[in-house]
Amino acid sequence: MRQWSALFIKDFKLTKTVFYIGLVINGLIAMLTLFLERAADDSLLMFVPLALAVAIHVIYVPLIVFVGLKSEGNLHLWLSNPQPAVMLLLSKVANGLLMVVISLVSLYGFSRLLIELNFSLIEPYWTDTWRAAWFIFPHVIWISLMLSTWMMVLWALYQYLKLRIGRWSWAAAAGAAILSEGLNELFKSSALYRHLMDWGVTTYTFPTIFSDPIQTYAGGYAYDLVIIVGLFLLTAWLVDNKVEG
Repeated sequence: MRQWSALFIKDFKLTKTVFYIGLVINGLIAMLTLFLERAADDSLLMFVPLALAVAIHVIYVPLIVFVGLKSEGNLHLWLSNPQPAVMLLLSKVANGLLMVVISLVSLYGFSRLLIELNFSLIEPYWTDTWRAAWFIFPHVIWISLMLSTWMMVLWALYQYLKLRIGRWSWAAAAGAAILSEGLNELFKSSALYRHLMDWGVTTYTFPTIFSDPIQTYAGGYAYDLVIIVGLFLLTAWLVDNKVEG
């Protein structure tokens, strides 16, 4: 556990510049909301940059993981670590998850402060606004986690192919990504997917914000979890058995 903690601290140090820049950007977005609200005399405009900032966080974890992998410099030095690839990769993912949570919390804090200072919402609208935020934030983190596993497996595939086909490895990796996503979407559009995944429905209503209720399915989350774990383990296997060798 102590060795893994050291890995985690190292990964934080490798990516802390990106993390701090992200926090500064969150602050600048908060200032932008004030400018838009006052320049256009429309308080609702402040939600536009805030919503965009939240949406952009879907690339946060893959970005942090990628920067961490690139910052390692010499791949052979990283692979010489006695711990298995599962632990090495898990450290980078955990670091990215911690950072995205802190970043979203800071954005939430900025948003709440700005809204409270600038105008008062009627109680139902206020309640729905923050309930929607607590619904959206976990899903942003979930999507970001999934994208990070796709990024890692493509990175590992690229490292493997680079040893075999040289400069065309990026094209082969990109082709594999397109093919995999195409097959994934094809399966999701099938009747089999709907039959297997459309269970455990939960309905969320935010009547003052969205006219229609939002439904989620436990089966969909289960499918995504299988993909996340499968891609993560595939990445670790590629690193341990193909890239390292």
